[in-house]
Amino acid sequence: MERSHACAEAARVKEQERQAHYYNRRVRQKRTFAVGDRVWVYNPPRGPKATKFVHQWQGPMRIVESAGYENFVLEREDKTGAPEVLIAHVSFLVSYHHPESLLQQAASDLKAELDEEDEDEGAGSNGAAAGAPIRTATAARTATAPRATTKRRRGAASSSRAALATSGRLVETRRRRKRNSAGQYVLEHELRPVGRDRSGTGDGGRWWVSTSEFDRLWQDGRVVEDPTVEEVV
Repeated sequence: MERSHACAEAARVKEQERQAHYYNRRVRQKRTFAVGDRVWVYNPPRGPKATKFVHQWQGPMRIVESAGYENFVLEREDKTGAPEVLIAHVSFLVSYHHPESLLQQAASDLKAELDEEDEDEGAGSNGAAAGAPIRTATAARTATAPRATTKRRRGAASSSRAALATSGRLVETRRRRKRNSAGQYVLEHELRPVGRDRSGTGDGGRWWVSTSEFDRLWQDGRVVEDPTVEEVV
């Protein structure tokens, strides 16, 4: 029991230090954009030609509207035909008027931030489970898990989603950015049932959901506001 408390306290201190670190950096590097602005969008390098400039930045793109939680709806201007629209977080945007000579440094800084976030994600007691989908996105292509293990994982996921569907009113406790299978970072929201202590753990008591699923639950009146919500950046 004492060891568990010590581990929990160490994780809490580390998380506070990390939050303070990112808060201070966000204050120093605050980016502000408005509808109509033209921007470059950072694209995490991948593939055999990932070092080329074209693989690091997409654009120019025009900001169409705000999508909430510091996300923006963007429309590509560098392609013909049907308009291509995507959503990106403000941390991945750089003004189109940013000097081209400094874009390489900006890309390096962003990559360093993302690598550091991945390391922090897997460092804590819960980081191994949370960081696994990020780090094994490409490794899963070469490693095949036993069928029995796959069935158990699917069963656990189904049970967790069923619990979410019947959990009544929910409170948003945290937000985080997570890399999907396409290599892009998306926003996720952690939910827990109303009345459950914030220190409660386990898949049965809290769930990470996508922004689209969070919006659906909000529209259904399932999610209530929590003034102590944290944002994992």
